[in-house]
Amino acid sequence: MPVWLRYAFGAQAGLLVGMGLGRFGYSPMIPALIQSGTLGEAEAGYIGALNLGGYVIGALLTPRLRRLCHEADVLRACLVLALLSLVASILPWGFVWLGFWRLLVGVIVAVMMVLGVSYVTRFAPRDRIAQATSIAFTGVGMGIFFSAAGLPWLLERGLAWAWGGSAAVGAVGTAVGLWAWAGAPRLEEPQAKPETGDVIPATVERIPLDGKKLVAAQALFSVGLIPHSIYWVDYIVRGLGEPMREGALQWALVGVGAILGTVVWGRLADRIGLTAGLVAVFAALSASIILPVLVPGAAVILFSSLVFGSQPGSSAVIASRAQQAMGAASMVPLWRWMVVSVGTAQIVGGIGLVELYNRTGDYQPVFLIGGAAMGMAALVCASLSWKRPD
Repeated sequence: MPVWLRYAFGAQAGLLVGMGLGRFGYSPMIPALIQSGTLGEAEAGYIGALNLGGYVIGALLTPRLRRLCHEADVLRACLVLALLSLVASILPWGFVWLGFWRLLVGVIVAVMMVLGVSYVTRFAPRDRIAQATSIAFTGVGMGIFFSAAGLPWLLERGLAWAWGGSAAVGAVGTAVGLWAWAGAPRLEEPQAKPETGDVIPATVERIPLDGKKLVAAQALFSVGLIPHSIYWVDYIVRGLGEPMREGALQWALVGVGAILGTVVWGRLADRIGLTAGLVAVFAALSASIILPVLVPGAAVILFSSLVFGSQPGSSAVIASRAQQAMGAASMVPLWRWMVVSVGTAQIVGGIGLVELYNRTGDYQPVFLIGGAAMGMAALVCASLSWKRPD
């Protein structure tokens, strides 16, 4: 197996366990957590915001972890900790206990995102970067799908069964990830400027204008993710009065959309260019967030689940665009700042939107703000260079 493909599978496994199961696997359980009395309505929202906020901590910690440890060892440790967080969530010990593990998995996901995707783009051949990143980001969709597919059956037996099912799938992903990162070399920054031969310290971060715009777009994108990430299943079950089985089905469709989206958006970007592809995907995501609270029919709900679910495809495209923005240089500095921007925006946006819902009890303004942020991300991307790659 080519080494780049092995690392793509390693990143896929990390995103399956950490993001698909660890981060997004919480959302479909919110109605059951509230109805069982394990969490209050406000507590459930704040735990979702804690998980989002942990992302920025992980991104800020990543450079120090790189200095202290081998990156592959960090990735392997993150896999084990992500699995441990799923196992620990089985215990019904309330807000503080669950909040700690949700915060931790947010930290872990950021580290795995920065290092795992950087391995993929660093070692993939130039003509395989889009394919490699697409493989990596399908892990998000696989985790979402597997966490939701058996959820109604598991929840009938109790919350512990639901968490246990996620942990069982996570154990398989952890085993794949541990295999993939075994013996991986260190990530290395470029050693010299081509024109002078001077050594460039790894700590110097030279981000071009297009890179800075991508940082801003990622921040807006992350705010747009919040309504669905925390409230989508809750909106369907408690807002629209649908049974939990319907909520779980729609979350499974989010997973299907995530798997298909990495292929669909990647191929579209290959055809029309990475910049045009980003504008298209952010515009589609904006519509998928706004429409369900304005015209919540069955077809619109289905559209929203599938299209919103496709958002990992945008991450695959934007990772490729980040590498393009950096040229021959490593994308680690830019990708880290993009992850920091995601975490920072999620702390502010997560707390703000959760508080907005808690004060109003109304889902509509939460989703409208999220959709507007995603639309603004499309506008920012429209201002990027439209030059096609060589």
